[in-house]
Amino acid sequence: MHALLYHSSYRRCLARIACSRCHGSHLSFKRQFSRSAFLNGHSAHNPEPIAPSLKGKSCIITGASRGIGAEIARRFAKEGVECILVGRNEKSLYGIKDELIVGDEMEHRVVVGDVGDMDFWKGMKKEVYQKKVHILVNAAGVTHYSPLFITSPSLLEEVLRTNLMGTMMACRTVGKNMMASRGGCIINVASLLGMKGGKGSAAYAASKAGVIGLTRALAAELGEKNVRVNVIVPGYVETDMTEGMSSDARSEAINAIPLKRFGQPSEIAHAAVFLAANTYANNCVLNLDGGLSAI
Repeated sequence: MHALLYHSSYRRCLARIACSRCHGSHLSFKRQFSRSAFLNGHSAHNPEPIAPSLKGKSCIITGASRGIGAEIARRFAKEGVECILVGRNEKSLYGIKDELIVGDEMEHRVVVGDVGDMDFWKGMKKEVYQKKVHILVNAAGVTHYSPLFITSPSLLEEVLRTNLMGTMMACRTVGKNMMASRGGCIINVASLLGMKGGKGSAAYAASKAGVIGLTRALAAELGEKNVRVNVIVPGYVETDMTEGMSSDARSEAINAIPLKRFGQPSEIAHAAVFLAANTYANNCVLNLDGGLSAI
């Protein structure tokens, strides 16, 4: 009996010692971890902040005359980025340019042209190589909804030429400049339709799926040159593209979204700033759809 009591007391004593040691190790680990570079927002190999300021950078934004492209331009200008606005509507582009905040040594510019025109990008080479371009945002796009079998070949070609080939040529032209300077960030704007599809959106969905595939391929190709390539995949966003929806279609769409609302262009612009500033962001496919892609 005494032997059993002694053995039991001995085991309890060992357990208390082990617990004490474990608690001490845990506190030591917590102290070391709290002092770590990870929690303080610094890399163990690089003392620089993870998300440096964008002030003083330059950016080309296609599709900057309206919607998401225009809002990204406004937000980047607030961050101190010099913007080159690209689009087909000269009046609208200059209207957006007049809205942009202007800081010291900032000179926002307008370039009028069709991003789907190969000759346009030949001319843009002068603009690109005139000054280092740090960021490229491909937000230009056209949409057309009709069943594939009744859509004319000319409309199919227009959608693919603008949305996919325009993005591809922009990446090719500006990407060369970024590779030469060994640094840069490309942000493409796709669509949830490029991942989910939808009735009557064959051409548009195919073009945006191509943009997502292009992004992934370029992230692998250009990463070693310190050029990062990411894509934002918006769902329904309050732009002129969604303004034309019927009330029934709009209600149906909102009811399908877990957050029960459309996104705001400013929320897409916020994501663009994150991707531009975070120097470890590469090959990000960033869904901004209120949870619609989860259904």
